[in-house]
Amino acid sequence: MKPPLELSEDLRRMLRSHAPGLESDIERFLETAPAPCLYIRSERVSRSPLRPSILHRLLGHRAAQPVLSALDSKFGGIPYVEEADLTWDGFHFLGQLNFAQLSDAPATLPRRGLFALDRNHRVPDCTASAFRVRWYPEPTEARARPVSPPRCIGRWETRMQFIPGWSLPGGAEWEAPLPAGVTQLHEAWTAWTPSGYLEDEQRPGLHRLSGHRSAGLDEPYSFVPPPGRDSSLRAYAQLLRIDFDNASGFHWGTNQGYVLIHPEDLAANQLERAVVTWANA
Repeated sequence: MKPPLELSEDLRRMLRSHAPGLESDIERFLETAPAPCLYIRSERVSRSPLRPSILHRLLGHRAAQPVLSALDSKFGGIPYVEEADLTWDGFHFLGQLNFAQLSDAPATLPRRGLFALDRNHRVPDCTASAFRVRWYPEPTEARARPVSPPRCIGRWETRMQFIPGWSLPGGAEWEAPLPAGVTQLHEAWTAWTPSGYLEDEQRPGLHRLSGHRSAGLDEPYSFVPPPGRDSSLRAYAQLLRIDFDNASGFHWGTNQGYVLIHPEDLAANQLERAVVTWANA
């Protein structure tokens, strides 16, 4: 159920004092602003990491063997692969998402297919080519090729848990209904944090699938569109927001990774055309 969006009395007073009808305009904006999403939380599946630290080794702990199947949604472990010639030279496996395992997914998302990301260590962090995107529209056990476990970004294998949630527009889209140049009103509006929304931005360690674009994408570090598509980032949907993940054992400093896709490519089930960009929020 969609959480209520109740303006505080102080914020209502500011809206009424600024201009007649502004409070009503904001309420109409809030009626259509929420968009469903799924939060992703990681759960470790072994008592030992895939890649033990020096302390773990001194204590006699051995590296864990991957537990989850090649078709599971996860960070780390054995990746799903169909290509006979896929190379792991210079690449580390981050994780994969099997859309058939989602429940309560937003209507815009595929109902099946497996999406995977691999870190390209031959290029610098936070660049447009830092990740390799892989997409398998019809994954099956029969199509999965046996692979030796590649090195993973995270030290732990974790299962993705999906939690239904709600997002709100971020950045310039959130401020769009307000008149320009009213600093105090803008500050109060952006400081308002409605309960039940954008939990991934309020509870570090959660990732978000679908929903509105985050505020950080107003100032991305790098964005390279897929061939033949619009060069404006505003033309793209936010498919996935990847935060740091203590359970899995990876982080990006103060940055977040964003998987973006053009809505027409998403509707055509062409997730291989998704791109990755970065922002500091």
